[in-house]
Amino acid sequence: MAAISRGFEEYQQIKLLKRPIRVTYYITLSIVALLVLFCAIWFGFYLAKSISIPIQDLAEGTRRVAGGDLGFSITSVGDDEIGSLVESFNKMTRDLRTNREQLELSARMLKQQNIEIEERRQYMEIVLRNVSTGVISLDARGNISTVNKSAERMLNIQSYKILNTSYKNLLRGQHVTLADEIMEKLYKSPDDAVEMPLRLTIAGRPRSFLAHVNALKNDSGNHIGLVMVFDDLTDQEKAQRMAAWREVARRIAHEVKNPLTPISLSAQRLKRKYSSRIDEPVFDECTRMIIDHVELIRNLVNEFSSFARFPTANPEPCELCPIIEETIALYREGHPGVSFELNAPEKMVWLNLDRQQIKQAMINLMDNAISAMKQKGKITISLIHDPVLKIVRMEFADTGPGISNEDKTRLFEPYFSTKKTGMGLGLTIVSTIFADHNGMIRVQDNYPHGTKFIIELPSS
Repeated sequence: MAAISRGFEEYQQIKLLKRPIRVTYYITLSIVALLVLFCAIWFGFYLAKSISIPIQDLAEGTRRVAGGDLGFSITSVGDDEIGSLVESFNKMTRDLRTNREQLELSARMLKQQNIEIEERRQYMEIVLRNVSTGVISLDARGNISTVNKSAERMLNIQSYKILNTSYKNLLRGQHVTLADEIMEKLYKSPDDAVEMPLRLTIAGRPRSFLAHVNALKNDSGNHIGLVMVFDDLTDQEKAQRMAAWREVARRIAHEVKNPLTPISLSAQRLKRKYSSRIDEPVFDECTRMIIDHVELIRNLVNEFSSFARFPTANPEPCELCPIIEETIALYREGHPGVSFELNAPEKMVWLNLDRQQIKQAMINLMDNAISAMKQKGKITISLIHDPVLKIVRMEFADTGPGISNEDKTRLFEPYFSTKKTGMGLGLTIVSTIFADHNGMIRVQDNYPHGTKFIIELPSS
């Protein structure tokens, strides 16, 4: 009974401790559970952070690389997949940075080369623009690629109208045959070059050129086009002809002038001595014919002498209008059938002129115009001052029958005349006078009919 009683008492004591012990175990298990949950959460955050931070760095790096910052790099985070991704990103940025440096170096070199090429191109354009020789180049297909200013002036063309156009579409008639002949000679030439003289009619005027045609080939020997360089020899040939004619005129004047005086004197002596003894009309007619023709030959020789020993101009500042008015006054009374008109501004610039030579030139022009109009018509002289070009343009127009295009090309050459009684030196002397004054003279049609001479003199 005592044992039972002690056991019952112990049971009662243990029963009293049942709830506290249960609470203690609950608390202990809760603490352990909370500790495990905290550790799990912390470990989850740690793993998430080890993944999200590199990804954020990759996103930031991608944004900065897209903005051009190729120096950005991400710190290595390990040797796992994220670490491999970060290392690949860093390698990509290093490669991009290296490639960009190479591209920048190549761009700088290419820019420098482009600057040098542009400078060379501008230099070549300046040279071609200012060189006095005409230059025309064609590409491999025969299209015109370049035309310089001298070529435009010599050929009376405008480059913008013919660039990138085949020469076959531009040439007509005999010019096509001439181009084919040049191409054939160039093909047969061992050094891919041809030199030949050309005679062309440009704007109604015959022109003489010396052309050099060269085939263009690259380093591989492939044909890439050709270039034609030509010089205008018209003025040079004209000067040579003028010099030759002056020499011929000087010799003719020297050889012919000496016998004229004795011939004329002898004929006059025969007429005085034998006219009373010989009662024959033939004698008087023959002596008179000898004297008249000797005088005619003398005038011819005087013209040759004037042409051969034409004096050099001695220009002085003077006005052009009074010279023209004096010339008109010489012809106004003697030619009532011809009306004269002078159109000039009230205030005209002074020019450096040799008054006597300019007056002689105006007299020659007047004589030709009055002769062409057969003493009946109108002569109009107009003066125009161009301050931009610094020239004074004089237009001398008549209402005669005009001059044909064939005669215009030779009008200023020596010994060419459209008059039966002329020797062809008048207009040559006129051209020489204006050339000595650094001017020029040209002829064109006067509408509706007649001839117009255009003289240009420098006003500076």
